[in-house]
Amino acid sequence: MPSILHWSRVWSWCLLLAAGVLLAVPGLRGQTSGSAELLYVGNNHAGTISVIEVPGYKVIGNFNALPDVPPANRPAGAVVDDVVGSGKGDVLYISRGILRDVVAFSTESEQLLWRVPTGGVADHFALSPDDRYLFVSVENEGHVLVIDTMKRAAVGTFESGPGPHGMRVSHDGKRVYNGCITGNQITIADASTFAIIKRIQFDEGVRPFDITADENRMYVQVSKLHGFVEVDLRTGRLAKTIHLPVPDGVSHQKEYPHTAHHGLALTPDGRHLGIAATMASYAAILSVPALDLLATIPVGEHPSWVIPSLDGRHFYVSARLGDSVSVISIEQRKEIARVKVGDYPQRMWTMRVPKRRTTN
Repeated sequence: MPSILHWSRVWSWCLLLAAGVLLAVPGLRGQTSGSAELLYVGNNHAGTISVIEVPGYKVIGNFNALPDVPPANRPAGAVVDDVVGSGKGDVLYISRGILRDVVAFSTESEQLLWRVPTGGVADHFALSPDDRYLFVSVENEGHVLVIDTMKRAAVGTFESGPGPHGMRVSHDGKRVYNGCITGNQITIADASTFAIIKRIQFDEGVRPFDITADENRMYVQVSKLHGFVEVDLRTGRLAKTIHLPVPDGVSHQKEYPHTAHHGLALTPDGRHLGIAATMASYAAILSVPALDLLATIPVGEHPSWVIPSLDGRHFYVSARLGDSVSVISIEQRKEIARVKVGDYPQRMWTMRVPKRRTTN
């Protein structure tokens, strides 16, 4: 008859096997078993956040991103600028442009947790991989503000140049990349000391960009280009300019900042690049590293942001004048859903959220 020790060993092996199976399932590592994947959409003019379920692709909630601002005091225009979520999925950070601050919301209760003033206009921002620091472009001040999310306070700055805008943090969390619209450059800084490492110059204003995981290549949109520039980060040189289709009668935005394309992102595996052709109202899919154009797909009017799904199978594209988000299948190379959201949607973030109480 098997001994108690024998059954103890069998039970231990079962537990190890079960743990291995769970870790092998995509999306379960570091997440609770009941976590749900949600897409958060910042409605710039409405001052709200739309919450979209994935899959299903329908709005399951909206919450006010300005609960601390009395209606009578609410400014007109660009309010919700950028949205970024924590690695644990428990906090959503929002830069509130002309309110000149960054705020944190609980994804469970959708209630305001804290606010940090930025002094100037809060634009794009990025979160360090350890969830500790937010790097915020202060658009009218020419610098990047560093916010400590634990101290809930600003702890430093570094000079980026005129019109800081796009922001990325390297995959290892050691470097911060900031692009300037009017400064026509990308500044690379040390994420710990905030010291400037390198500046890369462009002929036009720098719009959205992304970097490969190994930091060998960077793909950069510039203001008037219907396409993007490939940069060799090892040398700092512009390696290639990719021109994308321009329909008849389409130009760049006439008024400053002269946007042609605004929205660019790599899939998690680095094999595909998604592009928002803003003035032409299409999304493009390209292969990486060859940069072959695989498809152009009509979306809502004036798409202005692109992010990949967590599994890398889709691109989400927000259309600021269409008040919609398109779900693009990379494999099928077509739009599989279009979701109506709030007024002037732009930045988005997708993450797994452990708990969410509200169903409004």
